[in-house]
Amino acid sequence: MRASDRGFLAVAAGMVLGALVAGADAPVPTQALLRPLVAVPSLPPPEVVQRGTLRAGETITGLLLRLDVPPAQVGAHVAAVASHLEVRALPVGLLAETVVDRHGSLRAVRLTPDWRSTLVLETSGGKVHARREARPVEREMVVVQGSVRSSLFEAVKATGEEEILALQLAELFQWDVDFHREVRAGDWFAFLVERIRTDGRTVAYGPIVAGAYVNAGRRLDAVRYAIVGGNAGYYDPSGRPLRKQFLRSPLRFSRVTSRFSMKRLHPVLGRRIPHYGVDYGAPTGTPVMATGDGVVAYTGWRGGGGNTVELRHPGGISTAYLHLSRFASGVRPGVRVTQGQVIGYVGSTGLSTGPHVDYRVKRNGGFVNPMSLGGEPAPPLPSKELPRFEAWRGIVLPMLARPGTLPRSSVEALAAAAPVSITS
Repeated sequence: MRASDRGFLAVAAGMVLGALVAGADAPVPTQALLRPLVAVPSLPPPEVVQRGTLRAGETITGLLLRLDVPPAQVGAHVAAVASHLEVRALPVGLLAETVVDRHGSLRAVRLTPDWRSTLVLETSGGKVHARREARPVEREMVVVQGSVRSSLFEAVKATGEEEILALQLAELFQWDVDFHREVRAGDWFAFLVERIRTDGRTVAYGPIVAGAYVNAGRRLDAVRYAIVGGNAGYYDPSGRPLRKQFLRSPLRFSRVTSRFSMKRLHPVLGRRIPHYGVDYGAPTGTPVMATGDGVVAYTGWRGGGGNTVELRHPGGISTAYLHLSRFASGVRPGVRVTQGQVIGYVGSTGLSTGPHVDYRVKRNGGFVNPMSLGGEPAPPLPSKELPRFEAWRGIVLPMLARPGTLPRSSVEALAAAAPVSITS
């Protein structure tokens, strides 16, 4: 180091030392002595959170006790739940959460019966108060496409969507495709639908806005539409409703175990006698639907048919549903039912070798093959509605050609043009 550099450093060191000495003699303000060096915020007491789900056959009381809600407080909590939910009809899998502070005091109970909201129970003034909190969800419009290899359920699942969409799709085209017998490998489908997600998973879907299904080379299209002041329904591209007088089957999904025949070998009696219906095999308890609008003519035990429901329909047609395990609530003679309404549940009562429903049809008093039962669709859209319908059809059906999530701008434009709600 040069001599000039060493001199510069010595001067600088002297100036610093002088400043420190002078500072030591300066008075320190009293406020500075009293001011805390570090501000530490008070921390909330630690919480213990327990989570559980409602088990099959379990009551809400049992669930709360299992999550360590004090027995003396359970009754008040159940009463608060009952003010918002039907406690005897809570869904299996309902999510419950309890929050306890470090002193062991219960701070809150949260119940999530579905994706829409959470029921929060809090104690104040010695009483339990309940309030609903909307759950944050993400909504998006998606076009889903897929091809069938073995079953419609597997095909929908292969797209990454939930199997419930297979039911929606089958219900949409149930009047034109028998999804028990007519689904073929190579069938193709596409539909536009709202997808609802929360906590990173899909929890629900809105109604199908538009759909297409190609069955054995035949293409079917459906557009959801509502006339002004009317209910929404599905129409083909010409404006004819898809809904017909009768469903193809009283069950959503099942298998045909025996067909209409004049000389069927009876599995119990062991001799050949006419079988005037079509048997659909399904697990005991599977819901059985009315295939058409009608009036209940009979409910009760009917010999070898076991528990039976018979319905009268317009045009001299009656339908019967045999071997039921039980009847749906409120289904009794004289009551009107609508197409698709649950009227009973699959069983094996009467002369039966296993759970199924024997579905029979009479026209003007004579049995006819249920699989040949047809029905004229409801009247087409009025001519004055066609321009509005065709404009909407021209927007949604072309969207089915491109799978994926619609951008927000497209969703907003779609909602603005829609003659019917496109969301749930």
